Amino acid sequence: MPPKTAKSLSFEQSMERLESISAALENPETGLEETIRLVEEGLKLVKSSRALLENAELRIKTLENPQHGADSGHKDEVSHTDEHDFSLI
Repeated sequence: MPPKTAKSLSFEQSMERLESISAALENPETGLEETIRLVEEGLKLVKSSRALLENAELRIKTLENPQHGADSGHKDEVSHTDEHDFSLI
């Protein structure tokens, strides 16, 4: 199975991988080429994680204020029904 790319990892998986990258970078035996590769991978993970966090923040704002999501261009919006539209039968 091919390794997962930064975009296909969950936020939690990205954080775990960043921790292992950090540990490898702190190891004095890590060579220059490996260090560069790890830094590149880490930067991709940070960018991907930031996007996941921004999306999560937008989703939370949409839940708090459904009108916010309507103007944001958020594609994964769920149709919101005003709680006052429900009637007891």
